[in-house]
Amino acid sequence: MGTILTKEQLCEVLTRYYLENYGERDSDEWFEQPAVNVCTFKRDGKYISLKAHILTGDVEVHVE
Repeated sequence: MGTILTKEQLCEVLTRYYLENYGERDSDEWFEQPAVNVCTFKRDGKYISLKAHILTGDVEVHVE
């Protein structure tokens, strides 16, 4: 079994994924993080949640 990633590592994984896959926009509306491995923002009327696996750092995306 692997080691759980630290809060800093999870933040780095999510930030890197966001920048590489969405690019930074000033118009993005960010919401309070429900957990250290999840971040949610609103872009173009869609809510996008990024969730990093706590062991591997793999990111899962949910769009509503």
